[in-house]
Amino acid sequence: MTRTLYALRVPDAALEQPSSTQSLQVASNSPLNSDSPAVDSLAAEPGSRPLAGVVAGQYADIIAREFEELFSATGIEVVPWFGDTNKQRDAYVALEDVTVDQATAQEPRLQRFDGQLSQAGTQEDHQRALYCNPQPVDNPFGSTSTAEVGLSTQASNVQWWDHVTGATAAATVQRTMAGEHDDVEIYDATEPGYDNPVLLHEIAYDAEWPTDVRVWDDYNRDKVATTTVNGDTRTVDSTWQRCFVTSHEFVGTPILESDKLRLEADTDNQLLSASRWTGSSYDSVSLGTSDWRLRTLDLSRIGVERIDAQTEWVNTSNGGTHRMDLTLKRGREDALWTVPDNGSTPPQGLIDRLSPIASPADQAAGEVLDIVAKSEVRE
Repeated sequence: MTRTLYALRVPDAALEQPSSTQSLQVASNSPLNSDSPAVDSLAAEPGSRPLAGVVAGQYADIIAREFEELFSATGIEVVPWFGDTNKQRDAYVALEDVTVDQATAQEPRLQRFDGQLSQAGTQEDHQRALYCNPQPVDNPFGSTSTAEVGLSTQASNVQWWDHVTGATAAATVQRTMAGEHDDVEIYDATEPGYDNPVLLHEIAYDAEWPTDVRVWDDYNRDKVATTTVNGDTRTVDSTWQRCFVTSHEFVGTPILESDKLRLEADTDNQLLSASRWTGSSYDSVSLGTSDWRLRTLDLSRIGVERIDAQTEWVNTSNGGTHRMDLTLKRGREDALWTVPDNGSTPPQGLIDRLSPIASPADQAAGEVLDIVAKSEVRE
């Protein structure tokens, strides 16, 4: 039996409320598995329930930190909790009150986590809702009056909804992007003409996370590796840590992904590297020739639909500095680079540097993914 909390896989044989005399089940030494780390866990009955477990193995500390950060994420409203059996327990849940510590003083490869799940709804009575608030932004790279948002192509029954008047409108796919894990369909939040349009849609619990935006800590190592477990050599699909909080202390290089565009922010060496998914791999994108180099990356929001950050750049020829806001959206091939509030137009050299990966849109959708009760949407 396998259960999954958002993208973190929880395969175990005991999903039930532990008593004070029961010990937590310990996972076998299994590697990470493509954004879906494996642990053994114990959980209570539906409703408000604890989720506790012990993570074991070479990457136990990373997996435990992923659970800790997911529970602490302020940019994520609710996440799916689902399994391949016991479908009646599947739900959207809010996460809270997590603790992580070493399970035993002698073994750092055993990490215990303990959190709380609060049921927010199910797919029977709720649907996904992408709340948008299109606003003009100062974009030196273009003036295309669109506020684009992306949904996995697995989403169905997609429509715009005005949550004030209750009006609905057809949602038109502007284009489709081929991402690393699946195709992403792009919509324009200015299409319906509502002040705060909501993009309603239905999507299977297990189809949500693959195309979501991601922040990684690469720990200064390759993503794919091999490990030996009980004499067997296995491929580890991801040795990087998925980051869910802006306060994450990076051990290695921060890597931001839209499922189409990958940005590597090596601030130690003042380098920003970009690559795009081309069907089988991420291929390097040449940035413009310029003396401007990346000095800092300050993450301000990590959601599932977008990542926000402020960057500071330094001119290596004269020491000048300049700040630019950055938004990376689900499925987009470019990033939205904008002038911060109280900022100034960037110098031409910085514009040249970022142009190959800059969106021309002069609107930001400000999208936030949540759920809405179907009873609220009914006419």
